[in-house]
Amino acid sequence: MRTNQDFKNAALSALKGSWPQAVIATFVILLLFSLSEAYEYVPGSIVVIASSVISLLVLPVVVGYVNSLSRLYYQSDKNLFHNTLTLTFNGFFRSLLAMFLMSLVVAVLTLLLIVPGVIASMAFYLTPYLLKDNPELSIIDTLRLSRKMMRGHKMQLFCLQLSFIGWILLSMLTLGIGMLWLMPYMMTTMAAFY
Repeated sequence: MRTNQDFKNAALSALKGSWPQAVIATFVILLLFSLSEAYEYVPGSIVVIASSVISLLVLPVVVGYVNSLSRLYYQSDKNLFHNTLTLTFNGFFRSLLAMFLMSLVVAVLTLLLIVPGVIASMAFYLTPYLLKDNPELSIIDTLRLSRKMMRGHKMQLFCLQLSFIGWILLSMLTLGIGMLWLMPYMMTTMAAFY
């Protein structure tokens, strides 16, 4: 069984020579997220609705981004920015609906208690990858497959994610600029875990 350090080393190896493309793709993703969040501080119901719609539309971009890093890891495809766009718009509404349903389930369980929400987020963590690798599956079947594949692996994923806490804190000291390098490293590590 591979250790968390094995996943991290494999991710760094895959990113070697691709850091500029990874940073540009991450910058665009973070820019989209910041634009979707910027409207939350402007008063007015129309602005709140617009912010919610923009936040929803960012969900397929997440699917495209994580799968472009997965392609980098598994296929050595270094066209990260192009792949992010292509994978975002290929099956856009399917990704939107699947990620919305996943987020809804996790949010409801988190409202009940924090722990069930965390467990649900771990159970459905592979959904973005499975959406692109198994386009023939229905959205519900994709969520079920993720839950099935994560059986017995949730604690390993949790520990893997927890191992980045130091890097996240260090990135905050750089006023978030370090996230441009940390996000590709983390997401490529998660692709290796997948």
